[in-house]
Amino acid sequence: MLLPLAALLAATPAAVTPPSWPADIDLSAGTDLDEAYRAQFAECDRSGTFRGHTPYNGRACRGDPNAVRVLRRLPDGAVAYTSKLAVDLDGSPFACSADHGPMDQCGTSLMLPGPGGAEVPVDSDRIPYVVIPAAGPDDVHGEFSRLTGVRTGDIGVVVYHGRVVPVIVADTGPYPLLGEGSLALHRALGHDWCVRRNGAGTCIAVADEVESIGGDVTTVLFPGSAPQGLTPATIAETVRREALRRWAASPLSRTVKRG
Repeated sequence: MLLPLAALLAATPAAVTPPSWPADIDLSAGTDLDEAYRAQFAECDRSGTFRGHTPYNGRACRGDPNAVRVLRRLPDGAVAYTSKLAVDLDGSPFACSADHGPMDQCGTSLMLPGPGGAEVPVDSDRIPYVVIPAAGPDDVHGEFSRLTGVRTGDIGVVVYHGRVVPVIVADTGPYPLLGEGSLALHRALGHDWCVRRNGAGTCIAVADEVESIGGDVTTVLFPGSAPQGLTPATIAETVRREALRRWAASPLSRTVKRG
């Protein structure tokens, strides 16, 4: 029996958003890494599901869309994606204080050696870092790392409106979310969400409503690039130096349109 046109349209899933290029960097030399995987982020933005799973919060994607327009492997082995950029406070003194929000955590996936053998988190307010998807059901847990080769501790750069910021992968998040960075990264991109600092310069209050950069943020990460021996005293300079060294050697660096 033929179905009416309206019924056919209702039964047909909405088309996912096709890849679209960022305006300030040329990714055409790369190849699409896994379009079926990339499309899941668009599907989550649309319907709130990812590979058939409904995240812990059905609005996790729809409330703050991933906007993952491109996911590519570059000729030098780097991985690039464009997305939104949400704010991760984890590891900051604010997140470690009693005033932190319900989603803030004191620890980060990458921990550094501290005094007396203790471990300390990577400070979101001091270190520009990005977050990669990880936690989830068995079939999607760690899928981003399996497909890209990018793991916690690897380094790269974030490009937005012609600004280039060296970063480290310092934290992981839920499987359906891609595009998140530290307070320091947002500040370097022109968005400072700290509203009050104490006499030592430590952020003790953030804006009540922090907002994501809605899209067209390009993150370029170098798999297997994690620097060894990082400490709280050396991480900032080491990441800056090593990420910019790798970036300068990449042909992609010469395609950035300065804002």
